[in-house]
Amino acid sequence: MKKIGLLVDSASDIPAEIKNQVNVEVVPLVVTANNHGYLDRVTIQPQEVYQLIEDGYIPKTASPTLGLVSQYIKKLQQRGYKKIIAITISSGLSVTNKVFKIASENVNNAIITVIDSKSIGIGSGLIAAYAEDLINANYDYQEITKRVQQSVLKSKVYFYIATLKYLRIGGRIGKVAGMVGSVLNIKPVISCDSDGIYYPVAKARSEKKAISRLLKLAIEDASTNESFRLAVAQGNDKAISSHVLTELRNSFPKHTIYTGDVSPALCVHTGPGLIGIAVQID
Repeated sequence: MKKIGLLVDSASDIPAEIKNQVNVEVVPLVVTANNHGYLDRVTIQPQEVYQLIEDGYIPKTASPTLGLVSQYIKKLQQRGYKKIIAITISSGLSVTNKVFKIASENVNNAIITVIDSKSIGIGSGLIAAYAEDLINANYDYQEITKRVQQSVLKSKVYFYIATLKYLRIGGRIGKVAGMVGSVLNIKPVISCDSDGIYYPVAKARSEKKAISRLLKLAIEDASTNESFRLAVAQGNDKAISSHVLTELRNSFPKHTIYTGDVSPALCVHTGPGLIGIAVQID
């Protein structure tokens, strides 16, 4: 049995291969639609959110409740895990990290370290994948937390989204705000800065050029580091996702590249058409 449990939130788009490990629990965020609260990836799926958006209805999201986080911590405790590493999306984008910390402080008979990924989506999920690899390699608890925290400082996430409309409506637009309503119709590539806040890392005049820039940034980051992990996440645009994945595999044929879709909670804030690449650096 593994000695350390791993707890993440659902907006950290942890790869399915990692999510299904016996020592992992994923706490769902809350998506509210039609006056009903749904649990992210549990009682609502990405395609349902896209359908709501297409029908002209934009849901709202909320961090997991304190009780919900405590419930998932208890699940790990009941399976015998007395040491738990918790990884959340950026505290600069959500109060989820704060809720995890409060819940962990109220736990008896377990040591819990809550790590702010300073990222979101597949960026945060790939940090969690790294933590799981370290757990599987039988590193001790302190060494794992140290290495993961160091990785947070080095790792990158890049997103292309078709429109900034949904980031603006959801209030998550951060330092990209100045680009809203641009008469030049500039297509941005967005990343998270050292505080975990969205900012435009590159600008292009077309989707094709934005995707090319997205790939260039990720490939440069990976190429200049000896030990790294890669992942691609898509938001209802499998064609572009397939192109991005092919280009990454051509550049790194010996690497496993995780793939997946964007969680319902993130769908709400990005709308359809997101492509994300995460580069986790040891």
